[in-house]
Amino acid sequence: MRIYCVLFVLFTHFGLTAQSTRPVDRVNVFTGTSNSRWMLNPGPTLPFGMIKLGPDNQDQVWNGGYEYTINSISGFSHLHGFGLSGVSYMPYVGKLDFGDEHYRLFPGPADGPFSDMWTAGYRSRIDKAEEDGRVGHYQVRLHDYDVDVELTTTTRVGMMRLRYPEQGKARLLLNLNFPTEELTTVHEAVVRMVSPTEIEGYVRQSSQYPGEHTVYFVSTFSEPLASMDGWQYDAYTEEATSYGTDWRRHCHFQSDLKAFTGEAHAGVVLNFATASGQVVVKTSISMVSTDNARLNLRTEAEDLDFEDAVTQHQATWNDLLNRIEVKGPDEAAVDLFYTNFYRSFAGKNILSDVNGEYLDMCERVQVVQAPTEYILSSDGFWGAQWTLFPFWTLVAPDYANSLANSMLELARVGGWIPEAPTGIEYAPIMGAQHHNSLFVSLQQKGLARFNTDTAFAAILHDYTTPGGEHPCGGVAGNRHLSPYLEYGYVPEEYGPASNTMAYAYDDHCLSVLAEGLGKREVATIFRGRAQNYRNLYDPTTGYLRRRQADGHFVTPFDPWHEGTEGGWNGPGYMEGTAWIYSWWVPHDLPGLATLLGRDTFRQRLIDGFERGYVNLTNQPNLQAPFLFNYIDEPRLTQYYSRRVAKEAFNLSPLDGYLGEEDEGQMSSLSCLLAMGLFEMLGGCEQEPAYDLGSTIFDEVIIHLQPEYHSGERFIIQADNNGPDKVYISTASLNGEALTGYRLRYEDIAAGGTLRLRME
Repeated sequence: MRIYCVLFVLFTHFGLTAQSTRPVDRVNVFTGTSNSRWMLNPGPTLPFGMIKLGPDNQDQVWNGGYEYTINSISGFSHLHGFGLSGVSYMPYVGKLDFGDEHYRLFPGPADGPFSDMWTAGYRSRIDKAEEDGRVGHYQVRLHDYDVDVELTTTTRVGMMRLRYPEQGKARLLLNLNFPTEELTTVHEAVVRMVSPTEIEGYVRQSSQYPGEHTVYFVSTFSEPLASMDGWQYDAYTEEATSYGTDWRRHCHFQSDLKAFTGEAHAGVVLNFATASGQVVVKTSISMVSTDNARLNLRTEAEDLDFEDAVTQHQATWNDLLNRIEVKGPDEAAVDLFYTNFYRSFAGKNILSDVNGEYLDMCERVQVVQAPTEYILSSDGFWGAQWTLFPFWTLVAPDYANSLANSMLELARVGGWIPEAPTGIEYAPIMGAQHHNSLFVSLQQKGLARFNTDTAFAAILHDYTTPGGEHPCGGVAGNRHLSPYLEYGYVPEEYGPASNTMAYAYDDHCLSVLAEGLGKREVATIFRGRAQNYRNLYDPTTGYLRRRQADGHFVTPFDPWHEGTEGGWNGPGYMEGTAWIYSWWVPHDLPGLATLLGRDTFRQRLIDGFERGYVNLTNQPNLQAPFLFNYIDEPRLTQYYSRRVAKEAFNLSPLDGYLGEEDEGQMSSLSCLLAMGLFEMLGGCEQEPAYDLGSTIFDEVIIHLQPEYHSGERFIIQADNNGPDKVYISTASLNGEALTGYRLRYEDIAAGGTLRLRME
């Protein structure tokens, strides 16, 4: 594994101060924004917020949206969710034409040139010194228009405060098909002026995930509009994937248009009656109807002014972040912890409205049923059993239960628990059903606030019924379950070998839940299925290998490189190698150690770290530092987990995260590593426990939640800690010596103090 220490220069416009007393003020919203996903940008969003209002500056590319190193902005869009986008506003001042009916009604390329009026588009340059981002508030000055832009949000409403210059014509451009992370095709768009201070509309569009969907919106303005104009390019074709191509020939500007319909690249120009001054724009979105979008706006923000919205936004986050206090070793480490704490809850989107309505995967209007609070859209749960779920159940069981109930609500109306409810559809993104470990973890930890029998029945259905295309679109369940059950593994001819290990872990989780519920026959069946990983073990090489239906292993064999081309459906290993997936047996590491031999287990893993075979840029190998615990080598776990915690994460906007951050997975891992905790089995055991690593902090105080825990707070105290004090020499829990390398969840929930002596 190559881990690089990065010298980080703290930029003044981050808005951070070393002496901040509120956790919310220590969050650096720019961290990792050069390689973060579309849904994670410096703009404001509440925990699980529907609205993620942020600046966009890239062309349509993977990890699109905001790139820290680009010194321009092409718009501020409101819906940053995986496969989801909508309502991009861009302030503009002055004339839109160059003369001879040539107009700037396209974003322009991310890299300019800005001096060429024919190609620049309406994009504006920015000065990084004039860009400021904090939780709940983003601000920047658009250099080319001399417009100051401020952003904040409620859960379902985005607010923009715009200050136009004294000279020029104040306008606001609404682009209905703008560059995003996933290529989006607009099929139909309607915008209507309801009054001089309100517009409404919708965009019917599609992307790879979640397919076709409609985004409804309502916007209100503190200053009246004088008129609304519209433009449209030629209809979208597969060849016309870039913006600005032949725009002079295809862009049509229609004056004083009060309603607009059309296909492909299109938008409207809002012309304010005032030529200058301040304008506050409030925009709400719904996936159900414009009436619901208006209801969202009226309920959450009709009488809310901008400053009060910022205050309420920050208070919500501060209440959440205050659930953990960390002290030492330095200010940057504390800032990094709260930054990643914030990111752990910022990636997913509520998609139900304030009245509880949502549009299900069959395009039917539904209303959430208690105890469900809201419906969440998500990109999937890569490695969440090791990242998000252990962190959420530790500090925010209320949020964890909200996700669990959302998944059960979608199973109620769709028949399957969704592995990736992107846009409330069955998106075929993950390779297995690791999201179900959340139900098991919550139940086994005594935190469940859902119907356990319903959850058990839904999981059992999904693990006994072969998955496939859902009648309402997408893919539900395990696509390779039939051959897995027939052969005891997923053969080369059917799908990726890695799904064998993934299915086996899920089987283990269900066996634990069944045992806890007294369903012993089911527990026995799935406990046996959890051993299916052994069917891929090759004793001649000591690896879990790709295997054909006739029983032969695939040759030639290269454990470090072969098989990665398989992806989700083809042969090979999903985003990994045989070397990586041969460790993917979290539920039976003692058994794996017996197969390999302890010495081989130990040396192979050490070599993996030192020679770069370990890959912590992606989720299948995140457990690597803690594997040593399971061969009674806790000092090696402490050494490597501290090394990863210190070197793999930083505050830099350029490389704050290794690999893809996805939707908070890497951030939550960083928090757990910094606290010196990990959960190998993801809560899927009769007595859930956290593995001990090596905390970087002198003290961690977890403020327990009275609705869920019997204790008031749990403290991790690391005496004699320091950069070179990596190892735990002694450990005591509430004054009594702690033996072993694991800390039971029930001991945390009861409150107390874990005291570590470092050396």
